[in-house]
Amino acid sequence: MPSVLITGCDAGLGREFALQYAGAGFTVLATYRDLTTRLPDTAMRHFALDVTEAAQFDALKSALGDEPIDLLVSNAGIGLETGQIGALDHAYVQRIVQTNTLGPLRLVDTLVDNVAASAMRRIVLVSSRMGSIGANLSGGHYGYRASKAALNAIGRSLAIDLFRRGITVAMLHPGRVNTAGGGGADAPLTAEHSVQSMRTTIARMGNHETGVFCNYDGQVIPW
Repeated sequence: MPSVLITGCDAGLGREFALQYAGAGFTVLATYRDLTTRLPDTAMRHFALDVTEAAQFDALKSALGDEPIDLLVSNAGIGLETGQIGALDHAYVQRIVQTNTLGPLRLVDTLVDNVAASAMRRIVLVSSRMGSIGANLSGGHYGYRASKAALNAIGRSLAIDLFRRGITVAMLHPGRVNTAGGGGADAPLTAEHSVQSMRTTIARMGNHETGVFCNYDGQVIPW
């Protein structure tokens, strides 16, 4: 059966990805910033991974060895900041970039050989429409926008560099989801609907689409 490794399964989209892929028959490798939040599913495999901690990446790689990973889902991230120019929390902005941009890059760098050894060979970076420069008409959210725009640039380069290894890379916007790290309680999408749609998009994606930045339903988003 195919395998999927998902980061950020403590809550929200990551948790929903793990549940849905387990239900679809995948071997689920779930990672958590806090292992005490692990899902009560003994069929899954659970690992500690704070994506800002290099040593935890090393421990994860050591635990997995050369085991193939069909689908790598980089989901772990932190949400919007509301500070304005003149009153920015620069430490938090730095944390956003470290988590949302550098964490996914280290994840791929650590596990790319495992993905290349699999049958599916797919990498998904959970991004955001707020990382689109062309679609930014409201300003603000400096750290979050920058973190996702940079993630998209990284994903595009990964798609080019890994194409010869047969790896497909995609950046997906999950939509405004009613999770704590998403759009809040008034957001129009449930985590279940968002993840179900992203799974459909991932499943139908061909190698010729590598490097795409798109909505949860597959609609392309401007850079």
